[in-house]
Amino acid sequence: MVMQNDSGNGNEGLAVEQQTALELLLLGKSVAETAKSTGVSRQTVHRWLKHDATFRAAYNEWHDQLKESSRSRLLMLTDKATDALEKALEAGDARAALQLLKGMGLIKDEPAGPTDPQEVKKSMEMEEKRRKIALRRERGKLENEDQTAELGW
Repeated sequence: MVMQNDSGNGNEGLAVEQQTALELLLLGKSVAETAKSTGVSRQTVHRWLKHDATFRAAYNEWHDQLKESSRSRLLMLTDKATDALEKALEAGDARAALQLLKGMGLIKDEPAGPTDPQEVKKSMEMEEKRRKIALRRERGKLENEDQTAELGW
């Protein structure tokens, strides 16, 4: 049974159990708690999250809204954070100063990298090979998941 939802919140086309599961997950419940409360197995909730496009889209939409809301709230706090950091630095708080410098990327543990153009070229070629291998692996993994889904496993 599919319940249509006219609220425009991305839950259209979700079954009642899926809507309930989505609400519980969004409240911070674990997959196990969500499954138990919804009356489905943990595997079902995982399948919805991994393979049900409508469920995953609604879940992703909520995550996007949460990120945007959090970003807005953090931006509103930047003046307070700057004032607090300024006071800490004026009080000689070396820890705060160090964190600021690290956060700005001015202190890094990473070496700058090779300075010889030939070494840089080799490094770049190796990185490209690694990227291609990772892409091939990901494609293979997706193909395996598709085959598994087709077989109903």
